[in-house]
Amino acid sequence: MALKDYYRILDVDKEATAEDIKKSYRRLAMKYHPDINGNDPDGVELLKEINEAYDILGNESKRRQYDFISRKIDGEQGFYGSDLSDELNNILREFLHGSFVIRGYGGCRGGGFRRGGCGRWKWNQ
Repeated sequence: MALKDYYRILDVDKEATAEDIKKSYRRLAMKYHPDINGNDPDGVELLKEINEAYDILGNESKRRQYDFISRKIDGEQGFYGSDLSDELNNILREFLHGSFVIRGYGGCRGGGFRRGGCGRWKWNQ
């Protein structure tokens, strides 16, 4: 599973301003809202993805963290030379709803970001 492309979901480019993201979100939310879209199941699922994308990209801190993680995946296929995109998706899904900071990921072979592994994570509540 690859990391979701929230920029594609909201139909904006990576250099989009906060205002551009907000406008695109509102346009898409209106287009796929069940009251307008007639409770189309595909539209409801798409609206969930649009809301998830805006939750990340509409928040400056979460957007920076998402951009950092997506650059790491694109550039290195994971932090330790293996594809960690599934694990990073889980981390994003669980922890980006709060403030999440990754640190201390150097100098280890294969432990990954999980309890007992070499990587450490820190939550800022």
